[in-house]
Amino acid sequence: MRGKSSRLDLENYNCFCVLNRILLWVLQLLSKTSNLILPVIPPAMDPRILLDRLSHVRYGHPDLQKAKEFFTDFGLTPVRETETKIYFRGFGIDQFCYVAEKTSDGKRKFRGGAWIVQSMAELGKAAKLPGSTPVADYDAPGGGKVVIVKDLVGEEITLIYGQQDRVPEPREVPKPVMWNTWEDKRRLGEFQRPDRDQPSKVHKLGHYGFEVNVDRLHEVFDWYAKTFNLKKTDCLYHPQNNKTIMIFIHLDKGKEFVDHHNIFIAGSPEVTEGIKAHHSSFEVDDVDSQVVGHHYLIRKGHINVFGVGRHVLGSQIFDYWFDPSGFVVEHYVDGDLVNEDSKHANEPAVAAVVSSWGPDIPRAFFTKKYEDLPGLKDVPEMPIEA
Repeated sequence: MRGKSSRLDLENYNCFCVLNRILLWVLQLLSKTSNLILPVIPPAMDPRILLDRLSHVRYGHPDLQKAKEFFTDFGLTPVRETETKIYFRGFGIDQFCYVAEKTSDGKRKFRGGAWIVQSMAELGKAAKLPGSTPVADYDAPGGGKVVIVKDLVGEEITLIYGQQDRVPEPREVPKPVMWNTWEDKRRLGEFQRPDRDQPSKVHKLGHYGFEVNVDRLHEVFDWYAKTFNLKKTDCLYHPQNNKTIMIFIHLDKGKEFVDHHNIFIAGSPEVTEGIKAHHSSFEVDDVDSQVVGHHYLIRKGHINVFGVGRHVLGSQIFDYWFDPSGFVVEHYVDGDLVNEDSKHANEPAVAAVVSSWGPDIPRAFFTKKYEDLPGLKDVPEMPIEA
C-alpha cells in the first residue's frame, strides 16, 4: 500500500509540474501579444533537491594498501591519503571520484554515492529531510559545504555545494582519437600508436548502482524520483514473471542532454534488508585506452569479471573487474546521452539485451562471486559485505 501511495504522489507531482509549465507559457504568450500589463508571477519553487552532476562513490575496504594498488592500476590517481582514507581522481574537473575508506571489522561495505547540487538552497532542502545531517564544512579536497541524507533503505547520499572544481593540466588531458571510417578519412599523415604498458585513462565516475529487495524496488525508485531531479531512463524485467528487476535513472535537466544513467537500482530476492553493492562505473577517454587498460590489469594479476563488450541499454563499451575486496567496478566508453524527449525502454533481462557483442555472460556477473568465474584457478577469499 505504501509503494502504491508513493507512485500516486509522484504522478500528482508530475501533473503539477506540467500544469505549472503550461501556465507560465500562456502568461509569456499573452505578454508578447497584448498590451496588457500582466503581473510577474515567479515559477513555483521545485520541491525536489536539484542535483547538478555525479561526484564520487565511497567504499569501505579491509586493506587500504591493496585498494590503492588496484585503483592505481585501474587508472585513478591518489590525491590525498590518511591512515583511514584515500581519495582518488580522474583527469576531469572533479577533485576526486572514488574514496577508499578503512573498515575496522575486516568487512567490506558500500558507503554510497555523492552528488554536486545546483545551489546552496538545495543543501537547505536536504538538511530538512528526516535523518539528514545539518549543513557543515566539507573536509575533503576542494572543500565546500555538505549534507548527508539517507534513503528509504538506509543508504547514505552525500550532497555537496561550493566545492572548488579542479583545473586539469594540459598534460593530463588525453588527445582525442580521430577515427578513419570507410566514409570519412580525417586522420591524414597521423598515426595511432597507443602505449600498451599503461592503465586506462579514467575521466570521471559515470554511474553507480545498488540492490534492494525486489518487492521494494519501485518504492525506493519513487523516493529518489520525488526527492531529487532524477528520472527513469530504461527498465529490465524478469522474462518469466514480468517483474521489474532493474531501473536505470538519469538526471532530469529538461532539454539538456545527460548521461543515459548516473544511478541504477536493482531488485533482488536475496536482499532482505538494506542494500547490497552492485557496481560503480568510470568513464575512460577512448576505446584504445579501455582495451590497453584491460590487458594492463590482466598482466598485473587482477580478476576480470565480464568484458570487453558493448551493452544494449546505454550502448557503452564495458569492462568489469573485481577489486581486492570483491566489489565490481567498470570501465566504460561511448555511452548514450538522453534528455526529456528520449523514449523509455522496458526490456526483458536476457543475454541479447545485456550485450550486443562481447564474451558469454558469466554467472559471476550476477552473483558477484569469485567462484562463479569460469576458469579461475586460485580463488581468493572474499571479505564479507557488511
